[in-house]
Amino acid sequence: MNKLVTAGVIVLAIAIGAGATFGVMHFLQTHGAAHARDTAKTEHPKPIYFADLSSIVVSVPPQAGAPATSYVQIGMQFATHDERALESFNTLQPIIKSQVINLLMNETSAALQNPTTRAELIQNSLNVANAVLAKDAGKAGDNPFDAAYITNLVVQD
Repeated sequence: MNKLVTAGVIVLAIAIGAGATFGVMHFLQTHGAAHARDTAKTEHPKPIYFADLSSIVVSVPPQAGAPATSYVQIGMQFATHDERALESFNTLQPIIKSQVINLLMNETSAALQNPTTRAELIQNSLNVANAVLAKDAGKAGDNPFDAAYITNLVVQD
């Protein structure tokens, strides 16, 4: 009889363990699926839009103090999540382009070979684009563009 009671207790313990395991798995699966649905509903990434600054060609000096005998061709794109910024950019592109040309004319072809100079040029161009758009929209401090990228850079001495 002892063996029968022991066997019954073992079978009962196995049944309780299996039931508990099944219950926990079912709860986690249901909770995980609901969490994934809730997360998918709330986290839609915003699309990225790009404003293209057409190729700019400028003559620059090869080194400081030398005459402007080198040529620089540059293309840039500005990234934004605001689709309205593209319309403003296209309207104001001549102003932005003019100011980027001024930035380039203060460089030398030798300096443009330096990654630090290019990073500064990118940041300054981004600042120019944001400042022109902010001034037009009347929203000082509002930066519609998140990043700027050099998409083409050719320096010819």
